[in-house]
Amino acid sequence: MHIRALLCSAVLLGLSACSQLPAPSVSVPLTAQQQAAPVPASLSDIEQQQFQQAKALLQAEDYAAAVAVLQQLAEAVPAAPGVGYNLALAQWHSGNLEAAQQRLLQVVGVAPDYTAAHNLLGVLARQQGNFRQAERHFQRALQADASYAIAHKNLAFLYELYLGELLQAHYHYKQYYQLTADEQAKGWLVLLEQQLTQEEKHEQTDL
Repeated sequence: MHIRALLCSAVLLGLSACSQLPAPSVSVPLTAQQQAAPVPASLSDIEQQQFQQAKALLQAEDYAAAVAVLQQLAEAVPAAPGVGYNLALAQWHSGNLEAAQQRLLQVVGVAPDYTAAHNLLGVLARQQGNFRQAERHFQRALQADASYAIAHKNLAFLYELYLGELLQAHYHYKQYYQLTADEQAKGWLVLLEQQLTQEEKHEQTDL
């Protein structure tokens, strides 16, 4: 269990979780499910080119350069949540958690239902040990989009590995599996169901 916890912890930090490590197979952005947001339609042609440049830098993992481009763009279009989210993503990958968190709060202030922003806020809160705050952000992402699989995965890890709420973890692993058919999730469910069965037997023995 300790080994699994360490592996899954790395995943959650990473970007999406054991199979992907947020969004992109990393449960958080730049991986398959959480990649850089699409180009905002409100941007001018030049700004769209800058945004595409920033996305390419993110995908190349040149986060410092991506931050520089996106900061300039964010000053020009402060109300574009996609720009703000990707700036936060680049800041997070650069290790500047505080700046990323502040930028994400601005994003959800402008776009309250921006699921990826809430998910990343949850990852940041989890990294900082604020587990209930992480729970609220992951849940907020699911309130905006109940089919947002990565938030189910992150919530399941949070409940199992950090909060010890196994029934809640089981629910979200199941939701994640139903949405993605990720075979790895089947293994997580089997392990968790075995643990739940053992705990139930212990409770009956105590009685």
